[in-house]
Amino acid sequence: MKRTKRSIVTVLFLQSLFSWTANAAAAEKASWQVDWEKTVQAAKQEAQIVIYAALGPYHPQIFSEFQKDYPEIKATIIHGNSSRISPRLLAERRAGKYLADVYLGGPTSLYSFYQNKLFDPLTPVLVLPEVVDTSLWWDGKQLYIDPERKHIFVNEGSVSGFTITYNSQLAKAVEFKSYWDLLQPKWKGKIVSLDARDPGFGASELRYVYYHPELGGEFIRRLFGEMDVTLSREHQQAMDWIGLGKFALCAFCRDGSATKAKAQGLPVDYINHSDLKEMPRLRGSASAITLVNRAPHANAAKVFINWYLSRRGQIVYQESHGDRDSLRVDIPKDKVPAAQRRSAGRKYFFVDSPEYMDVKPAVKIIDDALGAKGRAQ
Repeated sequence: MKRTKRSIVTVLFLQSLFSWTANAAAAEKASWQVDWEKTVQAAKQEAQIVIYAALGPYHPQIFSEFQKDYPEIKATIIHGNSSRISPRLLAERRAGKYLADVYLGGPTSLYSFYQNKLFDPLTPVLVLPEVVDTSLWWDGKQLYIDPERKHIFVNEGSVSGFTITYNSQLAKAVEFKSYWDLLQPKWKGKIVSLDARDPGFGASELRYVYYHPELGGEFIRRLFGEMDVTLSREHQQAMDWIGLGKFALCAFCRDGSATKAKAQGLPVDYINHSDLKEMPRLRGSASAITLVNRAPHANAAKVFINWYLSRRGQIVYQESHGDRDSLRVDIPKDKVPAAQRRSAGRKYFFVDSPEYMDVKPAVKIIDDALGAKGRAQ
């Protein structure tokens, strides 16, 4: 009899425990749902959001799809490159105007804003479980480029590297198995390079080369000190020179421009980064999202940020461009070109991390190399 009573008590205890656990889980789920519903309703009352977005990675389709899902929130988009948007935002702040809610831009420019304390932490506004769940992101984590790892969220991880563009009548891809092949004597005087010291052109690629364990400062020194490289600050000029055969190779020219030139029938192509032995780079491109502090439409900003980082938002982001690989791993990748698509089992170098953000040491190497050749510019 006593044993039977103990069994009954045990069963009742376990039932109570399971019931409490289930109710607690339901309450937790209800908590985020309540938070989200209140945020959406408040955002609809605000009725607008102001987004500053860099040119290039933010296709208008992204914002039009957001409007379809949330027609009550009017999205005002301020498009432009960092040299236009950055002074505007800083001027507004000096005048005491707080107009921007969200800033979508490149890691380098956003990092400078972070240092000036212009952003609020993003992590507290991430609500949707599918956004918060790190297992749905590459390598089981979310990538932030600020030291606190909570302000500048990078959503793209396309395969890239240090781009070598070439004239297909003067050079062949099979001649390059490593980046060090760029330093072969046969290419001396036949290389044009965008000025990698200019943040608008090559800062991220320059950091990739400088901090790469298989390249480093010695590669930069030899490229600019030994190869008689001609510098250009105009991307189109450099690509025209390659297309015309004035130079055989271009360093730091964008691979997308080479693809476009090739489609136009010009003898221009670029080396596939994955075909070289050195570990490729994961390109954050200009694809990082931030919450501007003192945002006038904070609830609308919260809705947009969660929508943008959701599965739907990242499918829209990825497919609107066609050549970008979102860091979300639960969305189709078949439309991402093989050259930009991550491969399972391959190691990648994510250079947009706090410890790799300082480009000044690499710039100094270029200055010293050019100076030693009597070509300081």
